[in-house]
Amino acid sequence: MSATNAFPENRKMTVIFRIEPGSLGPDGVEHVTEFCLFAQTQLQACSVEYLKWFIEPRFDKNLGEINFQLNNKALTQEQAEKYLTVLGESYEHFEDQLENNLEAMIDQYFGR
Repeated sequence: MSATNAFPENRKMTVIFRIEPGSLGPDGVEHVTEFCLFAQTQLQACSVEYLKWFIEPRFDKNLGEINFQLNNKALTQEQAEKYLTVLGESYEHFEDQLENNLEAMIDQYFGR
């Protein structure tokens, strides 16, 4: 059994991250949907075993940039921070890693 399968699915925190088309440049709206699929695959492949990723375009500004769920129940950012802390991760490190990974993935996606 691989380490990824060792962590129970119902204990994994789901991270829903919404990418604004503008973060992909002036023609980002043309790329954002495909980039989200690419980013989701990349993040899940290199992610820690206790996270599940859903990356989607952020066309509706009323939706938050990032949301968290556990067992299909919404978590507040404070609850997500506590979850990460229990698993030995800081929220600040989580955010930094996400930002750094996204920058690298954007460069990779556009072949820079």
